[in-house]
Amino acid sequence: MTMMDLNKRQKIILASILVTFGLLSTQLVDFNLRFRFIASLGILAGILSLWALREGLNLTKTVILLILPIFFTVAVASFYFLLPVRWLTRLPAAFFFGLFFYLLLLSQNVFNVAAIRTIPLYRAASTATFLFTLLSGFFVFNVIYAFKLLFLWNGLLVFAVSFPLILQVLWSIEMEDRVVLSIVVQSLILALILGELALAFSFWPMATTIWSLALASAMYVLVGITTQVLRGRLDRRMVWEYLGIGGMVFLVSFFLTSWTG
Repeated sequence: MTMMDLNKRQKIILASILVTFGLLSTQLVDFNLRFRFIASLGILAGILSLWALREGLNLTKTVILLILPIFFTVAVASFYFLLPVRWLTRLPAAFFFGLFFYLLLLSQNVFNVAAIRTIPLYRAASTATFLFTLLSGFFVFNVIYAFKLLFLWNGLLVFAVSFPLILQVLWSIEMEDRVVLSIVVQSLILALILGELALAFSFWPMATTIWSLALASAMYVLVGITTQVLRGRLDRRMVWEYLGIGGMVFLVSFFLTSWTG
């Protein structure tokens, strides 16, 4: 059996294994080459995802459905370099990455083949995509803040990362053949809000993990409420649930911040 004879699930499994081995090979890469390697790994993840999902793809789906596999891979790989250089730590992390990448591609495949939004797997795929979006945002925000950049750069980078991540979530609600202008505008507005929060949080003496958690929580609240509005399901109870979680994270961030320096 050749690679061309594999069915879609087998392709997804093989793609997940290859990307996982790519992540593991970071142990062998010189630290000074980490950025080039991460970029190459992201490209590899995109190519393998395209190969695994290519049946039924049009131009819009190709662009949108590859956003999350690439960003998730780059996000985890960026964070992976920060882990202790021990196989005892990195092997379990790589295993879970491979499992999550497999589930991610399965979710993207649902959006690729779904003719109607009422199929049973659509809700599970939407939930998984939202979760992977938040994880990707958390890891990338963590890396951004770890560089101790000027507050303006923090805002710009968070905006640049958030926009495509939010765009693919909002597109998945209706799965139009084209990305409509309203989705683009809504994604830009939400990404701008996150960028402004990143600017504000840059003046808050947070630990790196708390900073990224606060932004990921803000993304959860903003994108969660927006998706429920677009689905026509938002009610007062849901609003309070989202705001309650956001408020709890804000309080945790406040009390875990060292205000004395």
